[in-house]
Amino acid sequence: MGIASKLYPLADQVYDYFTIKRKCSVALPQDLFDDKLFSVDEFFNFVQPFFNQPELFYTMLAAPQQEDIVEIHAENNETLFAYPSPAATTWQENNTAYFKLFSSSKPNNTLLLFAPGWARQNLDIESKICRQFLNNGIDSCLLIKPFHQQRTPANLYSGELFISPHIFLTIMNFRQFVAEIRFLINHFRKQYQHIGIIGMSSGGFQAGLAIDVEPVDFYFPIITGARLGTLTWQSIFTKYIKQSFIESGIDEDQLNKAWAVTDQYYLGHNCKAKYIKQFISLYDKAVATECQYLLNDIYGNPDKVELKCAHNSIIFYFDRIIKEIVEAVKKRG
Repeated sequence: MGIASKLYPLADQVYDYFTIKRKCSVALPQDLFDDKLFSVDEFFNFVQPFFNQPELFYTMLAAPQQEDIVEIHAENNETLFAYPSPAATTWQENNTAYFKLFSSSKPNNTLLLFAPGWARQNLDIESKICRQFLNNGIDSCLLIKPFHQQRTPANLYSGELFISPHIFLTIMNFRQFVAEIRFLINHFRKQYQHIGIIGMSSGGFQAGLAIDVEPVDFYFPIITGARLGTLTWQSIFTKYIKQSFIESGIDEDQLNKAWAVTDQYYLGHNCKAKYIKQFISLYDKAVATECQYLLNDIYGNPDKVELKCAHNSIIFYFDRIIKEIVEAVKKRG
């Protein structure tokens, strides 16, 4: 086990070395929340009432109409849809939300929404997972997060603005994505007998927030956790963001406090999922393993699967994860 704990994290280190350095090139005149200026303490005091009533913070915003969903492209049981995002932002590319539906001409009785991780350049791997679900009789809806893929503003990398040293912009981005998830959960309730959600890596942060306010039949958190400020301080993927915070006088405790309303550490007791199975990576250098176990504690210690991998080496366990999820859905669906 000692050797494994040294070898498995190499996958995260190699990935970090050969991919983009997650700096944010966008400077904002002021980091505002809904056009208001807050200090960390002022914002924490402002959001504390929402810890037990998250639906008052994570509202549907300006939810579109069902008829606003339009089909963009369809091929081989995969259909790309677009609709106006419930949140209007400064960046026009971000104001159209997208999702890809994996379903045959006769829908199955269960749909799993899939919230992927941060700064993904494409969703090829996630699409492959969704195709495997369909092959096993489960439909899925792959979500395109704000500021990612088709929603990336010109000259920025995918996800550059989604999690950044801009504390309050990041919170508004989470709120936007949660509103989109809520909209789609309600949209698909009319078509499916059972609705569930998968939250992978940072996608688990927003998926968790969504099910704090929307009941679902299944929730599958994968390599995700709680205490977002601590995660940022420890993650190999956020060291550049951490450095920006340090330069602006923000420390780990202040960041945990600032991002409290986005954190299951404060909101997870509201979880409305009927069944949870969590997948924990034991040697993770991106989402600290202890923060994954903390999330399991917050949810009341539901079923968990411990995987001998780091963050990116989770790819070697996708077949097992898919099998576990399919079995859980079939057993309870």
